[in-house]
Amino acid sequence: MNGAPLINIVDVICHSFRHLDPRLINHGERVAYILMKMLEETRRYTEEEKQSIFMLGLLHDIGAYKEKEIDSMLSFDLNDSMEHSVFGYLLFKTFSPLPEYADIILYHHHCNAQYYPVPINNYHRDIAKLIYLADRIDIFCILNHADHLDSFLEKCSGTVFLPSDIRWFQDTEKKYHMMEHIQTLEYQKELSDYTQSHFTLTEAQIHNYLMTFIFSVDFRNEYTALHTNYAVQLSENIANTMQLNTSARKTIQLAALLHNIGKISLPACMSNAEDYDQYLLEVYRNSTLNITKEILDGTVDSQVIKMIDESFLMLECWTNNQPIPFTPAPATEIVALSYLMSNTLTPKRNVSLHQHPRLLSFLQHKYNICQMNNRILMTLEKYFDKIIEKTQSSCSSVYNTYQQMMDEDHSLNMILLHYNNKY
Repeated sequence: MNGAPLINIVDVICHSFRHLDPRLINHGERVAYILMKMLEETRRYTEEEKQSIFMLGLLHDIGAYKEKEIDSMLSFDLNDSMEHSVFGYLLFKTFSPLPEYADIILYHHHCNAQYYPVPINNYHRDIAKLIYLADRIDIFCILNHADHLDSFLEKCSGTVFLPSDIRWFQDTEKKYHMMEHIQTLEYQKELSDYTQSHFTLTEAQIHNYLMTFIFSVDFRNEYTALHTNYAVQLSENIANTMQLNTSARKTIQLAALLHNIGKISLPACMSNAEDYDQYLLEVYRNSTLNITKEILDGTVDSQVIKMIDESFLMLECWTNNQPIPFTPAPATEIVALSYLMSNTLTPKRNVSLHQHPRLLSFLQHKYNICQMNNRILMTLEKYFDKIIEKTQSSCSSVYNTYQQMMDEDHSLNMILLHYNNKY
């Protein structure tokens, strides 16, 4: 791979959002585009700050996919719900590489409010107002003709939006014709070119953005909260036990993280283990794999996509007790094996060490009937207790984080409910 990045995280996020509710397709990337063009016209922020604001714009509504809040977001009520802002704030604070900017996500709708026990300074409030301006411009143009945009902005000038920000937007629009480029989809190439030429994310930042995005999907429900994380932890622990090289371990981690990203297209309403089992069946249907491949095509190294594709095929053969028609690479086998095991692991159905013989017997049967080399399985058998113990420890920590987030989400939304009822 010659040291080239394995993933373009911005493109992965943009492609993923296109498989959400059709009314919100591309909303985040359009907001990021408006901000990107406006930020070209100012020296108010450093290049690093501009990159951070761009990412905040791209992900500003990331909390909306926990609940069905899209109707509220598209209602164009300027006193609209902040529930998705609360969950997005918690995701940013907990997982993103920009925890210090999380308050901007919390206040990006009610920019002038400060009734939460979360302080926001004027610097962050100004960014929140800028993001809200770009957000409302895009939503207005979805619901109305762009020709009426100036009259809308004039009506909101000095009350909802800063007059200076409106002039800034209008000057940028005259120079770059942003709304026209959004209409023709030309903006998408500009967006991709910008991220490729201006973004300098570290591996840790990319990983944290990816975790933020994946948990925005997984944390919608307690049954899916650890769905990806179990597989990631299992694959890492198996790869480490086998002492694979650093490059192989990085590829395995990325393939495990992205393996089921197509599930973003599925609803996550479930209240029992049976619902979760049905959800897993949906995840592994071909349509979900196809969506995963559509999201990753051109955004992730081809080796990672091939690994995901072949691991899906292995899971299908295991499910149908069919011979595997190729010799899988060790990394591919580890990813597939990790997902096969992770599907039995939920917060309510943990694999404890006393289940060791039963699980290994099940895996041995699958390997035999599918005519597979059992070298990796033998390593797993030898170090099973150690691998499971490490995995459960890591996942318990993440699940505790999930529970803490849900508690804080409830607490902050109770404050919001009290405020809305009072005022």
